[in-house]
Parts: sequence; structure tokens; C-alpha cells
Amino acid sequence: MTAAMIAANVGALATTLLGGLGLFAPMRAARFTSMSPVGATGVSEIRATYGGLFAALGVACLISQSPAFFTVVGIGWVGAACGRAWSVAIDRNTAADNLGGIVFELAIGLSLLAPRL
Repeated sequence: MTAAMIAANVGALATTLLGGLGLFAPMRAARFTSMSPVGATGVSEIRATYGGLFAALGVACLISQSPAFFTVVGIGWVGAACGRAWSVAIDRNTAADNLGGIVFELAIGLSLLAPRL
């Protein structure tokens, strides 16, 4: 396995683990993302989006070992970082958590994109 594929698998594992956090510990995931779910439906949304979706994306990468899968998931993470950067520009959100989120999301995204770089 090449260094680029090892990096991509690390990104996929991080995606899977974060998905597990959302799925099995939604209130911890909510605190991690600075969100407050409203009622049972809000908790379900965290389990679905931050849990099931992220876990499935990560597991799909790990099982398939498909460069195309890694690329799509990596682009998603980079897109999240771009959304945060947009928030810095538009919302003037220069909070350390937000800036750190950009770095965190870029790191995962770029690791998943490593086979294409």
C-alpha cells in the first residue's frame, strides 16, 4: 500500500470514527459541533447526518479502497472547510473553534484526496 493510500485510509477511518460518535453518542457529537438538538427529532438528525452518513461514507472507502470513493468523500470534507472559510468572511466568525474546524476538515479532506494529489 502506498503512502497516499495509507493517508486516505486514515482519513476514512477518522470519518468512520466521527460517524460513530454521532451515531452512538449524539449529545457528545452535538457539543463537538457546537450544536443543540431540539427534541428527539434533533437528536435523530445528529444520529442520521453526523452519525449514519459519516460512518457509511468512511466504511465505504475502507471496504472499497476505491480512489473514486476517497475522492468524493475528500471533496465533501474540503467543501465543509470552504463553508467554514465562507463563515469567516461573511459572518466574521474568527472564533478559535471555527478556525480550528477549517484546519481539521482540510486535514481529513486532503488525506482522503492524497491518492489524487
